[in-house]
Amino acid sequence: MIKRFLILVFGFCLGWSFLALAADPFTVSGVSVDASGDNAIDAQTNAITEGQLRAAQIVLNRVTLPSQRAGHNLTDIDPEVVARMIRALEISNEKRSTLRYLGDITVAFTPSQVEEYLSSKGMTMMSSQAEKRLIVPVMSGAPLWEANDWLESWSSGAFSHALTPVEPIDPARGNDSLISASQAASLDKDALKRLGNYFGVRQIVVATAEPALGGINVKISDVSVDTGQARNFGSISSGSYDAAAWSVIEAIENEWKSASVTLAQNAVSMPVSVLYRSHDDWVDLQSVINNSAQIQGARLDALSKDGALMTITYGGDIDRLRNELGYKGVEVRRDPELGTVLYRKGRY
Repeated sequence: MIKRFLILVFGFCLGWSFLALAADPFTVSGVSVDASGDNAIDAQTNAITEGQLRAAQIVLNRVTLPSQRAGHNLTDIDPEVVARMIRALEISNEKRSTLRYLGDITVAFTPSQVEEYLSSKGMTMMSSQAEKRLIVPVMSGAPLWEANDWLESWSSGAFSHALTPVEPIDPARGNDSLISASQAASLDKDALKRLGNYFGVRQIVVATAEPALGGINVKISDVSVDTGQARNFGSISSGSYDAAAWSVIEAIENEWKSASVTLAQNAVSMPVSVLYRSHDDWVDLQSVINNSAQIQGARLDALSKDGALMTITYGGDIDRLRNELGYKGVEVRRDPELGTVLYRKGRY
């Protein structure tokens, strides 16, 4: 019965696979499947069922905190429950025989169904995404702009759906005159700013991998293109390059989710004056405000040619807000007449 039900869902989802497989946090791509069965249909059904379950576990981990998952078993989900969560499914790289099926699947889940499942477990769903980062995978001792196993681990597109989405550097678009491996590993501010401007991003993650006994060690740094300031996420160890890439994303996502929880628990609202010198400045400042981990909401109250009055809801810790926005190149200060003021560093 379950297998027949899943096949029906599978067929339905394929019919709608062109829908909503964009880079949203409820989509999981690049899930490899490989299963056998008594015949070709059984093999395909087993493979898709297993892939759907693994995709569901990925999306549930993505939108929940580790502390909340500690008391729940999300690794043994009823296949019929998973099937009800799915809104679209896409398959690529299919290979099949009479007894075996292989392929890669992308699964898009329905947010309301995911939230309903988590609510039944007493868990909170967190799905707001950060601004996209550029990921620079540096392999110790290897050229930066040549293909290698570490760069390949980031090239599937799977991480564009993370809560902290990333895009890897493209070897076809750069060379050592833009930035070299040694400049990236040493967090050279000028080279990273040049790289960020070239790729059109505000933040860059430098992930320096080094083979170690039994696996891979990766040092993670998150760099602001505007200011050159870097946040150190420490190091992780994994058994393979693919596993290491997922661990890097998990570390950055967990920091993003923790900041969001702090905001939700201590949120306060306050009026701010946003100063700018051009329309481009205003658009730029809006992007920083809208993509701040500390700012939950921003309401525009008044607008003029050189300033805006807004009400922002933030995490309640003004120093933490100041530090985050400062990291992104935006000053926060008190003005005797205007109150709290936000503006681009060096502009006033």
